[in-house]
Amino acid sequence: MKKLALVSLLFGAIWFAQSAEANTIFSCKTTNNKYIEVNKINDEIYEYKFGSASKNELTLRNKKSELLGRSERWTGIGRGRWSIMSFQKGEYIYQVYVNLDSIDHTTESGVDVKYKGQQLTSILCTEETAKSNLDDEEFAW
Repeated sequence: MKKLALVSLLFGAIWFAQSAEANTIFSCKTTNNKYIEVNKINDEIYEYKFGSASKNELTLRNKKSELLGRSERWTGIGRGRWSIMSFQKGEYIYQVYVNLDSIDHTTESGVDVKYKGQQLTSILCTEETAKSNLDDEEFAW
């Protein structure tokens, strides 16, 4: 029993340490009063969260190498700049995005949900709550 308690305490401490080190790189409140958050857990792991203020409905953790492999990058051409991080769970893709129009300075952000390559829904963030700090040079524009 003491060993079980010690193991539980150890894993709790590890989880807390990872959470304490997490860096929020994207967050917003959606137009349907849900919250989207992307955290950089460490140099190799990113976390996507979605849910209401009282209940987390979905948490996904993906490796950076996997995210880079399926996330499009801005090519530097055109008036619009954008960043995308595509999280995967099975056949589902949760594509978190930030778009900036460099001429009229408007932004749009949210998440597109796809199943087997087909878009199921697009969830928009409210502009006044959207915050992004995609400081990892491979995801930033």
